[in-house]
Amino acid sequence: MPKPTLFERLKLQAEEAALPRALRYSPRLRAVLLGCTVVLCGLFFPWHFEQFPPRWTPSAHTIGSRWQGPPLYAEYPFVVYKPVEQYERQRREAMDSVPPVFLPDATAERAALEQLRAMLDSLRTGFLPLRFDNSILWSRLTPAEHSRAIAQLQQVLEQLLRWLYRAGVLDIPLQSIPNSHVLVQLSAVEHRRIPVAQLLDSSRAFRIAVEAFAALPDQRLRSIGMELFERLFRPNLFYSAEHTERLRQAAAAAVPRTLGFVRAGELIVAPGDLITDTLAAKLWSYPQARLLQPQPQLQLLLQQVVGNFGHAGLVCAILFIYLAFLRRRIFRDNWQLAGLSSALVLTAAMSWGSLRLEPLPAEYLILLPAVSMAVAILLDSRTAFYTTVTAALLVAGVRGGDYSTGVALMLGGMLAAYTVRDIESRAQLFRSMFFIAVGLVLAIVLLGIGHGTELRTILLRSTFALGNAVVSPIATFGVLLLLERFFNITTDMQLQQYTTLEHPLLQELQQKAPGTYQHSLNVAHLAEMAARAIGARTVLVRVGAYFHDIGKLTKPEYFAENQIGLDNKHDRLPPHKSAAIIREHVTEGIELARAYRLPPQIVDLIPQHHGTMLIRAFWNKALEQARRQGTPPPSEEDFRYPGPKPQTKEAAILMLADAAEALSHVIPHNEPEALAAALDRAIHERILDGQFDECPLSFRELRRVRDALLNGLRGLQHPRVAYEQQPAQ
Repeated sequence: MPKPTLFERLKLQAEEAALPRALRYSPRLRAVLLGCTVVLCGLFFPWHFEQFPPRWTPSAHTIGSRWQGPPLYAEYPFVVYKPVEQYERQRREAMDSVPPVFLPDATAERAALEQLRAMLDSLRTGFLPLRFDNSILWSRLTPAEHSRAIAQLQQVLEQLLRWLYRAGVLDIPLQSIPNSHVLVQLSAVEHRRIPVAQLLDSSRAFRIAVEAFAALPDQRLRSIGMELFERLFRPNLFYSAEHTERLRQAAAAAVPRTLGFVRAGELIVAPGDLITDTLAAKLWSYPQARLLQPQPQLQLLLQQVVGNFGHAGLVCAILFIYLAFLRRRIFRDNWQLAGLSSALVLTAAMSWGSLRLEPLPAEYLILLPAVSMAVAILLDSRTAFYTTVTAALLVAGVRGGDYSTGVALMLGGMLAAYTVRDIESRAQLFRSMFFIAVGLVLAIVLLGIGHGTELRTILLRSTFALGNAVVSPIATFGVLLLLERFFNITTDMQLQQYTTLEHPLLQELQQKAPGTYQHSLNVAHLAEMAARAIGARTVLVRVGAYFHDIGKLTKPEYFAENQIGLDNKHDRLPPHKSAAIIREHVTEGIELARAYRLPPQIVDLIPQHHGTMLIRAFWNKALEQARRQGTPPPSEEDFRYPGPKPQTKEAAILMLADAAEALSHVIPHNEPEALAAALDRAIHERILDGQFDECPLSFRELRRVRDALLNGLRGLQHPRVAYEQQPAQ
């Protein structure tokens, strides 16, 4: 079985890719994509179905700023709820303010004194065992000294124990009590509050005992007295964790959840009022209280659904309408539309997440500048502008109308997009850090001053904005690297490495086909001028022009630009054979480009720069031959390039630049009118042949391309002054 040709394989691949291509441009899939974008963004807008008391955040009503809206009057009475953070802080403070509770042992003093008398009686009879050292000391006392020692010990110990128990001795160290007072429970409902400074613990009680026995003149009695004290002493106030926790919970429950009450018709806020904690709580509680008004739950649900999804739909429509009318190529491409939709959903998600990090100004860490930069690099700066505006409005909407944050991120995103408009290297991404920082910080400072925000708050927001300025370019770099490596998306940064003419294919082309090499350089010059005239990707058309004819390397002598001083080999070949050789330079070029791993967008330009054009010279020759021989005319398809037709503006520009460069070698330089007429005929021929039916090139842009090519041709054909030779002397 013969091996299929490259043309047959390309045709098979095109048939296999028909389904993905149909999905890529499917109107139904596009409608689903737009709907999903609106729904997903709407889910991140604030919903008000949480249980009361509601959780509120001051994002839209920044404390310390001035109210910028109209006067606001209460349409209905409502309760003003405290912020959750404030309420929880007050609960903790109330719980921490509750002193620990101790349960007294009323029998401790009596039991200790009774035990003391029993121990002294045993000591008199010699039946009380003492420590070894004290036992020796006691045995050396005379009977008279025994009686006197027992009397002294009884007097000191009784006085000491009565004083200690009446003062109160705790069973836990004093250092472990954070409060200045403790509570001693007298009954189930009665407590006595005692300063900690008046109480004792075990270590302090022992120090007092040492001082008390130091008054005894006899060292032997001091040692024996301390041993007896150690045996007798026990605390009389015992800590109760259960009773303490019960009082703590009661104190926390007593903290009021509300700040006050607003009557119907009462002025809530006037223009220019300083937003305090209390006023911010009113502004948040007012819309929440609407849910308490008597109305059906179904109506509340309907209001929330229509309000949130409608809000999200209006904001997203800014970008979608722009794409539908001014960037139809992007709008019809579901893959590119999905990328932009994902950027909007990601921005809404980051905005929602920033609300969960308050009171930190995490909203200034939303990576909207990174989104703007990525769209500007992958698509164009105007699309990046509309994407930035839409994303900034989404941020403001998700955060409950946070106008200040939306403006700051919008300005930072726009500057980010414009700084990478003509990016040529990855290092240029980091240059945009400065402009992002300027945009964000400038908006924060000016809006902060206008709203009367505290300097400390402005500095904190600016610090977060500077972090965003650093992270956004790095994130953009990572996204571009991912797209280039795993999704076959070619950026201008990647194409820059092919603009040096040092590529092995171009070096080989210069050696084996110098005419084609010079033709490619001329086409690159013309195409770049035309691309710049309509805002197309200049780097892509220039690199594409360098490689568009590399397929001629296999048989360079069959192409006119390389036949300098050589016979035309096509004079000895039948027309269909010549057409096949000419057509093969497209398929051979694709093979070479893939073998050298050129970026996919460059490979695509190789077949598209000829489209499905008719190889007219050999077609006319075949028709003339058939007429002379009286045979049926040949099939026109055998004399057409394999295609596809140009799919992008860059491919269309390359097609016209290739044709224009060929005309420069046919029309004399002193006939500019003839050159313009020939170029118009070439453009008209391709329009009638439908070569531009599948690319987004408008007639106005086509006119600009024509003018740019004509100016470029005049530069290529500029005449030189012929200098007379100096006569011989």
